[in-house]
Amino acid sequence: MDAIQMVLSRNRMKVAFFGRTSNGKSAVINALLHEKIMPSAMGHTTSCFCQVQANSADEPEHVKIEQEEEHLELSALNELASAHSPRALKPRTLLHVNMPKNRCSLLDYDVVLMDTPGVDVTAQLDDCLDSYCMDADVFILVLNAESTISGVERQFFKEVASKLSRPNLFILNNRWDVASSQEPDMEQQVRDQHMERCIKLLIDDLGVYSDEEQARKRIYHVSALEALQLRNGSNTNPTSQTQERYLEFQRFENDFSTCLAQSALQTKFGHHLLSVKEVLTELQVDLISPLIAKVNRLIKENVERRKDLNVEKEDRLSENIREHQEFEIVAEELNELALNVGQRILREQITRIIPSAVQSFSQPFYPQFPRQIGHYQRSLSAHLDVLFADQVLGRLSIPIQEKLCQLEADLLGEPTEETLNWQLIYHMNCQSLMGDFQPDIRFRFSWGIASLWHSLRKKLPLPINSLQDRKLLNGHKETPPAAPLMHQSTLQMIASLVKSDGCLGTLLLGGMAVRSVGWLTILILGSIVGSVYTYELLSWTPAAQERSFKSQYSKHLQEKLRGTVQQTASGFSLQMQHQLRNIKHLWLTEVVESKNDFDSRTSELTEQIQSMEELQLKLKKFRDKGNLMAIRVGEFQERYFSINS
Repeated sequence: MDAIQMVLSRNRMKVAFFGRTSNGKSAVINALLHEKIMPSAMGHTTSCFCQVQANSADEPEHVKIEQEEEHLELSALNELASAHSPRALKPRTLLHVNMPKNRCSLLDYDVVLMDTPGVDVTAQLDDCLDSYCMDADVFILVLNAESTISGVERQFFKEVASKLSRPNLFILNNRWDVASSQEPDMEQQVRDQHMERCIKLLIDDLGVYSDEEQARKRIYHVSALEALQLRNGSNTNPTSQTQERYLEFQRFENDFSTCLAQSALQTKFGHHLLSVKEVLTELQVDLISPLIAKVNRLIKENVERRKDLNVEKEDRLSENIREHQEFEIVAEELNELALNVGQRILREQITRIIPSAVQSFSQPFYPQFPRQIGHYQRSLSAHLDVLFADQVLGRLSIPIQEKLCQLEADLLGEPTEETLNWQLIYHMNCQSLMGDFQPDIRFRFSWGIASLWHSLRKKLPLPINSLQDRKLLNGHKETPPAAPLMHQSTLQMIASLVKSDGCLGTLLLGGMAVRSVGWLTILILGSIVGSVYTYELLSWTPAAQERSFKSQYSKHLQEKLRGTVQQTASGFSLQMQHQLRNIKHLWLTEVVESKNDFDSRTSELTEQIQSMEELQLKLKKFRDKGNLMAIRVGEFQERYFSINS
């Protein structure tokens, strides 16, 4: 399109001559000008690009180098453009040859003739070809009839055809006079061979023409040197073969002039117009319409994908709400388990485990050494610390851990390493609980007065003076308790006698008993009591003392532990709640990440939809521009080409 734009933007018709070195390009231009203007000789002659054009009416003929202001005489052309001259210009240079219009009728049509150094030389000057020649309206390929078309020439015009749409091309098989005279009997065969290869170039290689007859009309067998000699009068007696070749050159000249003069519009715009229409059609059918359809499909797919994503997001939100409700229910159940079940297990362990564990403890017991008793108590406490904690945790920690793992698996898919390794922390320090424990392992006769008194005291309610005249909060007096079986003064007297260190109490009681039952009975009862006393005294061994110690220890420890049940169970509940908060935090983090992921994917789809909608709008604008251009091309074709046809 850029190359076509460059062609259409010029005011003159440009004709570019191409061919290998010494094929006679300059000679053809001289023959068209009817005089020898361009340097022409054997071998490589033209050293640079030469542009022959008509100057203004008041301007003399001259030669000017591109990008220089100096005007040189026309005679300087032989020195500047001839490769045989020491002053020859470099191949990349463009030399302007300005001549009056009256010197040549061809220049009167605002035609520019571009002579080139030769395809074999200019093959390395692609940038110069693009600058000087690619905007030409007509290309004239000058071949050497003594040989055939070369691969360099064929490749060059393939590149021209790839950059321009159907280049207007004439092919001159020059120096036909020399080629036909070498083997006169094979002249027609050689001519047919040249014709066949040139037709192949125009139709198969370049695609310029589709009809062989049209291609034949653009192929000529001429001698430019003979045509120039006949026109400048140097050959006054031409042969019949020379006349025939000159007629062929005149046919080329007439076809070329007709192409430029009578059909200038068709020559300059016709092929380009067809190419523009083809390009617009291909853009519309093969590019724009499929792209618009594809973009529409992608927009619909992304809109549906975003809709499905929003539905999935709402479902996930509902599922999160349900999971949160289930979490609260399970958390309440676990709290109930840790608190109530924990209390129950603690009480069961206190009632069952403590006595059996204390009785099963085995270690030497030395009651005669108080320090050894203290060591024994510390060892027993350490033994109970481990045993009691293991029993409690085994029954409570494992069930809670299993429920926590199940809860975390339901929320997060699988339990974390922290939950798998979680367990309740419980340390029982029996020694600190037994800090006020004072064991009494002294021998006490079961039928002794002190023992009997303790038994009697447990069975007889003692009066309480503090209850007398005690008022309730509402102002009424509290109902007095039932009358005791023995008067308070009597009980106090007996207690003082029992607790007395002397034997006064025993003598008083003995005297009272003698007066009541008699001596015989007293002796019998004394014998029995003495026997029992002796038995119990002999049975009060270190083992019995150890059992008494353990019994007192168990009762005291149970009493202490029962007082800590509520606090310990609350500690279990707090530990479990802390782990629940960790699980909830992980779950909330996952919920937030899931929400952010949904939002990110939705935002990405929205951006893609917006980008595609913008692309869709641009494609539609581009399609509308193409349609408008097609309308304008059609109007141009109808306005101008219908008249010429």
